[in-house]
Amino acid sequence: MSEPLGSGPRAAELGAPVEVRVAAELAQLPVLRAMAETITLLSEFNLDEISDVTLAVDQICSDLIADAVAGAELVCRFQLTDGVLNVAVSTNTRTADTPDRQGFGWHVLRTLTDSIAVTREALATSGPGYHTTVELSKAKGGE
Repeated sequence: MSEPLGSGPRAAELGAPVEVRVAAELAQLPVLRAMAETITLLSEFNLDEISDVTLAVDQICSDLIADAVAGAELVCRFQLTDGVLNVAVSTNTRTADTPDRQGFGWHVLRTLTDSIAVTREALATSGPGYHTTVELSKAKGGE
């Protein structure tokens, strides 16, 4: 017999990652925003934290999509561990300048999240460009 909805451990609370892969296109932003909002809502983040994560994911995805190489895939990975949501967004970008860490958008991202970092590696085998990953974290009930 299956457990009724709302009972039993939640996958997100067990630390099971949730990953979505989409074409690196602006038309996919509503899907990515909805995913971020749903995961934080189901993980019982408060309304401000839900908004912060949703806005941060939207900004990061927008920046990466704007600089993505033609035909690139955008990967968003969400994992909740011990009340901290870790999000990693990655794609192949044309330049090493994305996201702009000197601009206003980056300042907003630092304000919305508890931590944020960018890593990139040159694309040696698939032509010019970089594999760029932006990782953020947001603690439930954090300041």
